[in-house]
Amino acid sequence: MENLLSQPRCFQKIWQSFYFVIIVSSFFLITGCATSGKPQDNVERYLLNYQAPSWNKLEKLATSVKFNRFSIAAAYNSTNMIFRSDAYSLDSFNYSRWAVSPADMIGDSLFGDMIGSGLFLAVFSRHETDEGRFIISGGIEEFYLRTDKSNKTALISISISMQDSRAKETGKRMMFQKKYVREEPLQEPSPKGYCQAASQAMQAISREVIGDIYAAVKTTAE
Repeated sequence: MENLLSQPRCFQKIWQSFYFVIIVSSFFLITGCATSGKPQDNVERYLLNYQAPSWNKLEKLATSVKFNRFSIAAAYNSTNMIFRSDAYSLDSFNYSRWAVSPADMIGDSLFGDMIGSGLFLAVFSRHETDEGRFIISGGIEEFYLRTDKSNKTALISISISMQDSRAKETGKRMMFQKKYVREEPLQEPSPKGYCQAASQAMQAISREVIGDIYAAVKTTAE
């Protein structure tokens, strides 16, 4: 009788040991698969980089400007470096990416250029709680590498709008809304060459945008 009562306990210990061996073996099997698999390919990440426009002959305006966060069309809302060969299809490089979202990259570039211009008393970013008198909003409509049989060009198309927060009538707050488009040919047919061409395009757009903002602010402030 005593042997019969103790037998289930023995089987219970055996099954517990068996399950333990299975769990441990599965763990090492999964770990081995994770570490012995094919290593991930290196992804190169790029940022726009150019010399900021200079404005030596313009006086500083005693007013403040505030940047909202820029938006971007859904087709380009990723860090993929997109290229297009026609109006219906788009693709991207496998191992090359933008370091950040193009909307933030372009918005931050323009913000930095406006600070560096020295044309305004204060320029506030989207991260700051300070409220500027003039509010800048932007949207990236197109941002890609145009490819065809003859050439390759970096294309940037953005819309910029500015409002005067002190305008009492809602209809008079919007000061201007304008679209800026620029294409630059690639000097080198590669993701790096695309980044360089896009940087040149953004440099030209930045100068035009800041010039328009300055003219509108100067007229309103006076």
